[in-house]
Amino acid sequence: MSNNTADRLTSRIFDKNFIPGPEQHILEIGDKKVGTLQNYFVFAGLPKAGKSTFISALLSSCFSSWTQFGQKITLPEDRRKIALFDTESSTYDLARTMDRIKLYSEISNLPDRFTVFTMREDHPKDIQVTIELYLQENPDCACIVIDGLLDLCINYNDEIETRLLTNWLKKITKVYNCFIIAVLHLSKNAGETLGHLGSNTDRWAQGTVIIKKNKETSQIVLEAKFLRSSEEFDPIAIEWAGSGFIKTDYREIVHIKNPVGRPKKEK
Repeated sequence: MSNNTADRLTSRIFDKNFIPGPEQHILEIGDKKVGTLQNYFVFAGLPKAGKSTFISALLSSCFSSWTQFGQKITLPEDRRKIALFDTESSTYDLARTMDRIKLYSEISNLPDRFTVFTMREDHPKDIQVTIELYLQENPDCACIVIDGLLDLCINYNDEIETRLLTNWLKKITKVYNCFIIAVLHLSKNAGETLGHLGSNTDRWAQGTVIIKKNKETSQIVLEAKFLRSSEEFDPIAIEWAGSGFIKTDYREIVHIKNPVGRPKKEK
């Protein structure tokens, strides 16, 4: 047996006497504690479905004492840093996102503990390297948001590449003891998280939630697809109120199916 193999075996032995501290909850949605350190969580939706609105509100909850559209990120007292890695937005759109975060949290300037990276022009592997470098140099960061995860791979239907990306998410959440929020697209046809990437992330994510636009009720709705560490929360709905979005009661649409067979003739 080589020294490298022996070292690897030794490094993976779990201390059977290890006593963990209290589980550190990072993400809360709808009064349910759904996300903890050393895990990743997926927010999914179709393009223009309202993902940016919910994610902006979610980020702003770090800088306010209240929930934002039923969502709250709570960071450990000794690890208050949070970072956003944006892979999609233009400079103009990203600036608008910063404005929304300040608006929702009712602050005039974003704090220094919040770092924003714009990576629209970067290769998928370079984005991964940058994220890991940031975590190495900032051990006081407990949470990062990747918007969007699709740009961290070349082919979202490649079984090997998407599995390697999922393995990377599992690795860095453990090595750096952090929580990752990943934003991902839904497929337009099936309404599932996109391709083999979505299948893989769903398999090991702590939870996946869906953001969808309901044209019949004029609401944008956040609902659980699955949650591993919590019971499901009730759907959260927001709607436009003239000058901005507000949280409202969820209005479910019930579609009545046509009766089978021909209608009976009147006598």
